Amino acid sequence: MKNSGFRYDSQLGQQPEVQPYLREGERRRSQRALLVIPVNLTWATEDGVRVTEQAQTEEINAHGALLRMKSCLPTSMEVELSHPRTHQSTRARVVGTRHPEPDGSVRVAVELAVPSETFWGVSFPTLVGTASR
Repeated sequence: MKNSGFRYDSQLGQQPEVQPYLREGERRRSQRALLVIPVNLTWATEDGVRVTEQAQTEEINAHGALLRMKSCLPTSMEVELSHPRTHQSTRARVVGTRHPEPDGSVRVAVELAVPSETFWGVSFPTLVGTASR
């Protein structure tokens, strides 16, 4: 199904005017947007080694994001997300992964520990008739 949102590359240095979208019959806690934003993820391995990897968002909302990255992280793993442009960081946890793409990248869904309408550096408009939980 085609999305009515748009893609935005944050490296252009402009703050986007986010256009929310929902698929038919979909209910969300907050609006989401298709935005490409570079972020850094840091987590600890089972051995206690801290790993940092660069990733890119594909979808964002006030509660989390869908990221494209190289590593496949286990569900429930706690990570730290850092936004290099704003120098903000926040805790999150992995809530799901998708099968690797042909290029080897993995899509990882994360949920912010504390929802934030400001972490991503965009404003999320409210749609009439959307659900809030």
